[in-house]
Amino acid sequence: MEIKVPPEFAQARLDAFLHSRWPDFSRSWIQKLIKQGRATIKGTRALASRKLKAGDVVSFEPQLPPEISLEPEGHLDDKIKIVFENDDFVVIDKPAGVSAHPSATEPKGTIVNWLIWKYPSIKSVGDFDPNRCQLSAVSYLRPGLVHRLDKDTSGLMVIAKNQSTFQQLKKQFQNRLVTKRYLALACGQMPADNGQIDLNIVRSRSDPTKNTTTNSKNRGRAALTYWRVLKHYPDFSLLEVTPKTGRMHQIRVHLKAIGHPVAGDKKYAPAPKNPKHLGRMFLHAAYLSFTSAEGEKFSFHSPLPEELERALQNLPYVVR
Repeated sequence: MEIKVPPEFAQARLDAFLHSRWPDFSRSWIQKLIKQGRATIKGTRALASRKLKAGDVVSFEPQLPPEISLEPEGHLDDKIKIVFENDDFVVIDKPAGVSAHPSATEPKGTIVNWLIWKYPSIKSVGDFDPNRCQLSAVSYLRPGLVHRLDKDTSGLMVIAKNQSTFQQLKKQFQNRLVTKRYLALACGQMPADNGQIDLNIVRSRSDPTKNTTTNSKNRGRAALTYWRVLKHYPDFSLLEVTPKTGRMHQIRVHLKAIGHPVAGDKKYAPAPKNPKHLGRMFLHAAYLSFTSAEGEKFSFHSPLPEELERALQNLPYVVR
């Protein structure tokens, strides 16, 4: 697999760059793969500490860490609500606190482990590596998943049950034909009743597991988020947020960039003032709409989980 180094990673270490592309792998595991000779630049083996130049082409052969489990697990069956399913896809309501797929830090107990238990054939659904004619290492961790929700985000996910549906849904996501709307509680009073955030998103060089924004349109990846205020509170704003792109942590990063981070977001706003008894990040995927291969439109709604409703009830009053 070849990856061209973008300008924002000039002078970054090779292991840090690869970790930014494979955040589900630990930094130590990537260093081990590099030591095995699985990373080359211009056909030459490179050290983990190698400083990269913009435009360098890195060839990397990923391999799953041995501790990651793709074993079937059914213990989440009473926590995951199936909203709808047919022969082609299933729509679920994911609870907060459950990761979408395994990683080095959370090798089991994920949506994927549950999916393999519930639908065993889904293990062969996903992106294929055209160079190896088999599932790529990263896709192997994410069978059936055409999009993801962060661990602490609850709400709607659609999962493909077969390869043709996977490709069809993936194309819709890539072409921005899928509508996703989230409910988020933002810290502070928003500057208007609605607006948009049009800032490119880049991987943080200091912490490859995080993203940040840039004012440059020549760096990172384009990202666009629309928001509107549903309710004003003294210290918070309840928002409906519609991301038009699907970058990692997009809503969280964009709201932080304009000074209104998501309440309870420990990663991007570690010490904000939170509503009483809010024990999680206040971000919920409340609406999802897409089209089937036959052209039928499907739309799904998910109400706020009880714990988020309780957090709103503890806020004193609506300002306006």
